[in-house]
Amino acid sequence: MNFNQYIQFRALAMKAHIQGQSMNSESMEKQISKLSESGSPDFKTVCAPISIELFDRLDRTLSMLDISKRSFIEAAIIHALNQTDLIADEVDIFEGLPPSEGQ
Repeated sequence: MNFNQYIQFRALAMKAHIQGQSMNSESMEKQISKLSESGSPDFKTVCAPISIELFDRLDRTLSMLDISKRSFIEAAIIHALNQTDLIADEVDIFEGLPPSEGQ
């Protein structure tokens, strides 16, 4: 790791700490798992079949970065939805529809 990478790593760790984003908080993961398994209305489970190759790649990446599957998938979904919102606004997908039919 070079100096710039080390400083970036430390800066991001501090930012995550300040924002309360402990991606590997085992206690948080256990709490969420218990609530989800008990059918808590605050959580839903997302399931989708994926190829073995993609699953293996995901598993290797999560192991390498020491990130839980739940926190990684949640962050990926948030990122994808935010990008979708930006693109939908950019292309104005509801152009020409009356307001009640659009959003």
